[in-house]
Amino acid sequence: MNQRQVKKAIRFANIKCETSGKKLTEKRQQVLEILLHANKPLSAYELTDQFNKVMDVPILAMSVYRILDVLESVNLVHRLKSENKFMACSHANDGCQHQLSMFLICASCNKVTEMNDDNDKVKALFEHLELTGFSPAGSQLEISGLCCQCKPKLPQSN
Repeated sequence: MNQRQVKKAIRFANIKCETSGKKLTEKRQQVLEILLHANKPLSAYELTDQFNKVMDVPILAMSVYRILDVLESVNLVHRLKSENKFMACSHANDGCQHQLSMFLICASCNKVTEMNDDNDKVKALFEHLELTGFSPAGSQLEISGLCCQCKPKLPQSN
């Protein structure tokens, strides 16, 4: 994400926090900025290390977890449960109010892509699960596999 996009995302984050009755403190903003600049999901300890490299006052991992909880509660950050890592919401600067999140996680390069449920297929899946009597514990779907850069080229048959 370039600097202009990060500034736009931070402006949106301020508004989102205010409307949720929370503040985007300097520490919360710095954690969010680190995630916005990252090209991959980060653990709380990786975030702590990066935070402490750029800020004058060090922070403990426990504080980073609390910050992440706040950012996640206002849908600015997602926790990837399968990896216990965090990433900024890909909609962090456009105001998207998504109910369900779907993540494609490359098992080779660890790239994570957040997908939109534009045609409501994920929503339909969760609704179908509930009709069977099963109550999903969350509204997030994580799919592991290989991205197009890592996917091995299949030999062509002649």
